[in-house]
Amino acid sequence: MQLRMKVVKGKPRGHCLVFPVGKFMFGRGPECDVRPNSDLISRQHCMLRVSETGASLRDLGSRNGTLVNGQLLTDERVLCHGDTIQLGPLVLEVVIDVGTTYGNTTLSDTALVNQDDTALNQPALTGETLTGVPQVVPTESPVER
Repeated sequence: MQLRMKVVKGKPRGHCLVFPVGKFMFGRGPECDVRPNSDLISRQHCMLRVSETGASLRDLGSRNGTLVNGQLLTDERVLCHGDTIQLGPLVLEVVIDVGTTYGNTTLSDTALVNQDDTALNQPALTGETLTGVPQVVPTESPVER
């Protein structure tokens, strides 16, 4: 199983972040795997866990919280296809691909959308602009719920 998160609100809208099996921390801190640069996002905001059988999300005590389907995340929650996740100004839609792979994707395989805004192999989101993630995959049609 591989998990994708489609950017619903923020830039580049319509692109997807691809997460292979593993743990991924979202936040502004340099130790985070996905680093949105917004004052509304904590240094260590939330943790995504992707396994062979599913994915879950846990808030790490962030100041402004993490929303799943518009509800404040209070405990670890199993993610389902079509769920929406909001971190500050960024809104992502969960797309679960069972049996689909995108090669041997790792965090070091960073695809950069705008090299002027980030250093190579530094996964980050700057403002509302996606500048580097585990892998960016453009979608050709909207994901249907």
